[in-house]
Amino acid sequence: MLGCGRWGSFHLWYASRLGMPATGWEPGDSAAMDKLDSARRNAYVELPDEVLLTRDLQTALDADLLMVSVPSQEWRSLARELARHDLSRVDLVLCMKGLETGTGARLSSVALEEGIRVRSVSAVLGPGHPQELAAGVPTCMLVTSGTDEGARRVAGLLSSDLIRFYRSSDMAGCEIGAAAKNVVGIAAGVLDGLAFSGLKGALMARAPQEVARVVSAAGGDWRSVYGLSHLGDYEATLFSRLSRNRAFGESIVTGAPFQGLAEGVATSEALEQLAAGLGVEVPITSAVRDVLRGESGPREAIERLFGRPSREEFEGLPEGGRPCL
Repeated sequence: MLGCGRWGSFHLWYASRLGMPATGWEPGDSAAMDKLDSARRNAYVELPDEVLLTRDLQTALDADLLMVSVPSQEWRSLARELARHDLSRVDLVLCMKGLETGTGARLSSVALEEGIRVRSVSAVLGPGHPQELAAGVPTCMLVTSGTDEGARRVAGLLSSDLIRFYRSSDMAGCEIGAAAKNVVGIAAGVLDGLAFSGLKGALMARAPQEVARVVSAAGGDWRSVYGLSHLGDYEATLFSRLSRNRAFGESIVTGAPFQGLAEGVATSEALEQLAAGLGVEVPITSAVRDVLRGESGPREAIERLFGRPSREEFEGLPEGGRPCL
């Protein structure tokens, strides 16, 4: 496991629960790793003694399954380092949700662009909070991969009575949808801060269509947006008190202190860049970006959305698509 933060430490705990030998890696200057190494616990999980923690990358790469959970904007530099190693017998699994700012690239695309040599590239996406999973609350998640064989292998290794895994071959649709749900989470938090929570129903209906148009233009299956990678994650992202993106959006309005990483901030910029390059209008994403840039107040951004011309509800969504596996 490369990255031992919120999701990384959970996956170490989960691998141990499944009876797998597990190794977690962080670079040498990681204060969070220092605490995890000494206490064997953080705010999310308690790691069994058999889980190995290391700051030596070569030690961590001696694995059959290589999972990554680092901030999405740090992924390219790590991918460049991984490309120096022969990982041809390894399945690479990305456990973070985001798009690269400056390029709008999907995280699996970054891996391919940097020339990482692996057996397969997959992403684990979908709803869940580490705290709830560690407490035994089950969920359903998704493995999306460029190959059916890779998806089946990863899902087979990770499935249990705690997490039921579905599979999809639509990496474009699933990765874009998973990243975009964090932007929608910020929007939901803004509504909470304004005491406009009743608008979340409209947000839940309109945001997936906005994302579906981007997915379709990017060559993905727009129906993936209505699956586990995006809409299926809305309860955990738009409503839960544990959602960091929702909490961040609320803090914009209320001024309440916020700690941690809200991936939706960087993703909103990357998603807007991706949509602009594809010629797709993304009014909700743009409204979030205006608020984050300080170019609009939260209430004014909502008023602008309400002032847009009326349109057919499902305008712009193509028919058909590729089925999930």
